Amino acid sequence: MKNIHTKAIAVVFGLLSFGAQAASSLTFQGVTFASQAVDADTLEFSILNSNHATGDWSGASFLKAFEIKGLGTEVLSGKLISGPGVTAPSFGSVTAGVAANLGCTTGGTKGACFSFATPLALTSNMTWRIDFTAAAAAPLVFDTPHIKVQFLDSLGDKKKMGDLLSQSLPVSAVPEPETYALLLAGLGLVGAAMRKRKA
Repeated sequence: MKNIHTKAIAVVFGLLSFGAQAASSLTFQGVTFASQAVDADTLEFSILNSNHATGDWSGASFLKAFEIKGLGTEVLSGKLISGPGVTAPSFGSVTAGVAANLGCTTGGTKGACFSFATPLALTSNMTWRIDFTAAAAAPLVFDTPHIKVQFLDSLGDKKKMGDLLSQSLPVSAVPEPETYALLLAGLGLVGAAMRKRKA
């Protein structure tokens, strides 16, 4: 019976470690940027409420490009696998990043930069899933990704408008609802194992 109890506790810890994937978010000038680790090499990245931006992003209507770096190691490749503007998996640049000029045009970066041939109209909820590849000896760390964005106020813009953001997203203070659900399921398993042990 002791073995069942030990296995149940191991299951709880396994569920907690799965549920506690890195989640980060930051609100800047009315726009919320959020990221959530899906697995060891996949990140979900969201831009929320961007069509109601304030400050020097006020009036922003389009997204030309975004860059994600600060992943704990040099990124060897980055690929958009789903999200707005993605009709097929598409690779981002790992040798150039976001700056004032349109697209991924600056010098080398340790992350990946994604530029859209036709700028995307901003909406209240834009979410992409991104696969990254890094050297096997240096695993990816999704806790505090560094984000740059390139907003435009019209399709004809030759340069970005307002701020590039260029900030790291801090780890979210509130656990995801899925984490609580997994915790309750794990505690239920421990309770069931202990009842069986008493029987």
